[in-house]
Amino acid sequence: MPKLTLSRCLDSLPALALALIFGWAAWERLRLPLTPFANPDVWAYLGPGLDALLGEPFREWFGQCFLYPWFLYVLLSATGTFKCITLVQALLGLGTSALMFCCWMELRRLLPASRLPRFTFKLLGAGLVAVYLFSTATVQFERTLNPEAVFPFVVILQVYCNLRVIRSCFIDRQPSRALLSGGLALFLSVAASLLKPSFLGVVVLAKPMMIALFRPGQPAWGKVLLVAVPVLGAALLLVWPEYKLRQSAGSLYLARSLFSVHADLINDQIAEDLARHAPTPYSPELLAAIHAALTEALRESRGEEGKYWHALGFNADYIRFGNAGKRSFLRGLTEQLGGEEQTGNFCRYYYWRTVRGQPAGMAAKVARQFTVFYRVGRCPAYMSNGRIDLSKEYRRSSECLVLQPKLLRYPPGAALFVCTEALGDSALHVGPYRFTGLINRFLSETHLFWCVCAVLLAVCAWRIQPVRAVFGTVAPVLLLLYAYNFGTVLTLAIGHSLDVGRYSQYQFAYTLLPDFVSVWLAVEALILFRSYLRSRQKLTDSSRVAG
Repeated sequence: MPKLTLSRCLDSLPALALALIFGWAAWERLRLPLTPFANPDVWAYLGPGLDALLGEPFREWFGQCFLYPWFLYVLLSATGTFKCITLVQALLGLGTSALMFCCWMELRRLLPASRLPRFTFKLLGAGLVAVYLFSTATVQFERTLNPEAVFPFVVILQVYCNLRVIRSCFIDRQPSRALLSGGLALFLSVAASLLKPSFLGVVVLAKPMMIALFRPGQPAWGKVLLVAVPVLGAALLLVWPEYKLRQSAGSLYLARSLFSVHADLINDQIAEDLARHAPTPYSPELLAAIHAALTEALRESRGEEGKYWHALGFNADYIRFGNAGKRSFLRGLTEQLGGEEQTGNFCRYYYWRTVRGQPAGMAAKVARQFTVFYRVGRCPAYMSNGRIDLSKEYRRSSECLVLQPKLLRYPPGAALFVCTEALGDSALHVGPYRFTGLINRFLSETHLFWCVCAVLLAVCAWRIQPVRAVFGTVAPVLLLLYAYNFGTVLTLAIGHSLDVGRYSQYQFAYTLLPDFVSVWLAVEALILFRSYLRSRQKLTDSSRVAG
């Protein structure tokens, strides 16, 4: 029997902590009703599968990707209950945190000269897992019928594959082992981009396997396989079904979205065209009427009739959807132009005309959006709810579900509606998790500081040999992790607005991970600096004795 020692106890402490964290998190999820939440966007994702289950063709709604609706359809057709969806999404949430810990351990291998004790490092990783699992926003996303429930799992798995590629190519010097991880990372990049189109910016910025692809000495067949296999798989399994299911409504949805988000700049462009008598496909009389109506809609959106989007400067949803008392501007535009297709053409035409004609305004809009996420003292990715009352969530869900009569024609859908109505008086709640809430608040207030530290560390590792000897591999990898946020925010800043809170909140997993890595590397740097000061002190003392 092995002798019980202090070192053995310390080595087993992180495993015990992880077991307790995962067990508690699983119990917290399973003690709640498995009836999922619904919000106003639910029909874009549930509608296609519901149509197929009722004998109609599976088709996309509102221009959304097929992947998450197909995920719902498969679970419903296999189990016949909505409770299975909640259970699977909760398991994916637990899997996301497990993958985050795997990423954490991979990062340790990139810093072989780590001065932080191994058990302390693992305990810090257990803290990372706990903060993710016991943030109430995480629990809320897992229980909602939206792609945000599965998106973090796909992204963190892609991050893990990227880290495996880096270790295989730059640490172990065995690039052939990177083929499977690199191929899976490419495939998951496409899947994540279909789940959330804002991930497209990450695909461009965060591709370490592309660096490995062009490294000298790697076999040509490896380079071909690294690209050809995942690209072919993604094309057959993801892109082709999306292309076949995509309808013209998807293009119209995107055109309306871009127009409404950039309505103020488009209105300026229309005014400029009218003032300069610029040639356009539309008559001056029509443009003058559209300009007057859009000016009035923008004014109303900033008042009591519309909730103000501060970074954007107006409420884009009011331009697009109006409110209960007044039709939207885009509905009036459709009546003016004579049809949906003509509206889509107008929106596309003036969006691209504005991109060319208002570059300063577009740049200012993007800069303002960046200040929403990268601001001093507050990162919205950490906006975790203090407490979630299930009664309020289920009452909101009932209001959304009652708007779709087709749901009652599907027996499990009718059961979902009955259960949701009954749970409207539930006394159960989620959270508040005070300790993880404090950590979230701290990281929210210091996120910009950690981003700057990561950049400074990478620059120092590039320019200073002693720093490069210690942090030369892990510093650029940390920048890669922060590129996930930067790419997402850049895409959203260009195409939409981060005034919508969930556009920041679904980045929580890949905001939390690099911030924890920054904290760890800051501790490593302090330990290294203290060792340097001690060595200097010893040299000074020895020189005094010799003197």
